[in-house]
Order: sequence, then structure tokens, then C-alpha cells
Amino acid sequence: MSHLNNLCPICGEGQLHPAVSKNPLEYKGQTTELDLHFSLCDACGSEQADAAQTRVNKRLMIAFKKRVDGLLVGAEVRALREKLELSQAEAALVFGGGPVAFSKYESDDVAQSEAMDKLLRLAAELPSAFGLLCRRAGLEPVLTGEQWQKAESWLAEPRYPAELRRPALRVVSSSMPSDDQRAR
Repeated sequence: MSHLNNLCPICGEGQLHPAVSKNPLEYKGQTTELDLHFSLCDACGSEQADAAQTRVNKRLMIAFKKRVDGLLVGAEVRALREKLELSQAEAALVFGGGPVAFSKYESDDVAQSEAMDKLLRLAAELPSAFGLLCRRAGLEPVLTGEQWQKAESWLAEPRYPAELRRPALRVVSSSMPSDDQRAR
């Protein structure tokens, strides 16, 4: 901020100084303390956030919600896209979401849908699925062989604590008759 822009609009006398405090947050039973960015007036003590500070606060909150919901956070979406050697525009062609979707996902401006998140993970894990998506978008996949192993290695370790991961699905019972029942 320039010197003139630091004047407090509330009292008109004091100067605004950037500040950060901790803001407790709970979402779906998970709690954390996020940084809260704002400016503080040295004369009247008012606290206010400009557009840039509000954007930072919003992005921090969305990233926390993504983690709790088991979605890839912005940095992970970007890492996946870069390891697949796609630009943001190419990723939008391959996976959908619109021309600026990946910019928004990667900056944590918005959370990708659960379906988009699953599609990204699937493409990272299965070269054939990624290749099919690329071909349908009119692109040839760039990665092959050893390059692919490097790209998919980012999924090798769990990204979330066990309590935040989705449980694996398994069939407990089946309506299909067993071999013994069919033989009767």
C-alpha cells in the first residue's frame, strides 16, 4: 500500500497496518486455526480487510474445506496437472470445467467437484484413462513409460490423515448365488 492509501477510512486520521491473527474454524467436525489477514488502524483501532486480504482469507478457508472433504487442494491439483505435462488450458480441454477452471482450482478460489477430483485422480493412476481423455480432447498424451511412473508417484503416499480419508468400498454380501447354491 502507498502512504496515502494507508489512511483509515473510518476515522480519517490513523494509518492502517497489515496484521495477521488466528481464526478458529470448524467444518464438518474438524477444527483448525487459520491465519486471518486484515489491517488495523493505529488511531481508532478499527480492523478492516481490503480486497487482497479478503481473497487470501477466502483461499485459506476453501483449502481447509477441501482437505476436510478429501479433495485435492490447489497445490496438489497444480502438481498433478504439471506432472501430466498439461497447461491449464489443456487440462480444461481434457477434464472439462471451463477455460479458467484450473486456475481457480489451483489457487483455491473454488473447490472442484467430487466428480472432477475423482477424474483427476483416475487419470493420474491409469495411463490408459488419461490417454483416452486426451485423445477425446484432440490432444496426444505426452507421458509414456518411465515418465508416467514419476507422474503417478505423487499418489503413492496418503495425502490426508486416516480420519479424513474416505473409506474403501467393499462388497459385504451379494445377491448372486454361490457356486454351491447354483449346483442345487
